[in-house]
Amino acid sequence: MEQTEQLPQKSVDYYFLRSKDVHIENGTAFITFFARLTREVSFQRNGEQQTRVQTIWVDINEVKLKHAPIKARALPNCMQRYELSQNVFYNLYQVAKKSPKYLFYVIPFHQKSTREKFSS
Repeated sequence: MEQTEQLPQKSVDYYFLRSKDVHIENGTAFITFFARLTREVSFQRNGEQQTRVQTIWVDINEVKLKHAPIKARALPNCMQRYELSQNVFYNLYQVAKKSPKYLFYVIPFHQKSTREKFSS
C-alpha cells in the first residue's frame, strides 16, 4: 500500500497593528507612532499548533509633542490590531510604500479588531 505524506493544514491571517504613545524624556514630551503589517501562517506539526509571523512592512516615528499635528495628538494612547482580508492587507501595503504616515490615521475595513489602552 502506498503511503502519502500528510501535509500540515495551514491557515493564513493578515493583520495591521498600530500604536501611539506619549512619553517624557529629559523633560520633553514625545509621541511615538508604530505601525506594522504582518502575515501569520498557522499550521499543525507533530500535533502542535504553530504560527509563523512574517513582518511585511513596519514603521516607527517619534516626534516632539509640540511639533505633532493636532490630529496626531488627538489619537488615543493605545495599541490597535485589525484582522484584515488578503485584499485589504495588500492595498494597505501599497499605501504604506507610498504614504507611510497615512497608516497612523486610517481605520481599515476589517473582520475583527482589538484595542489595548496604555496606562497613563
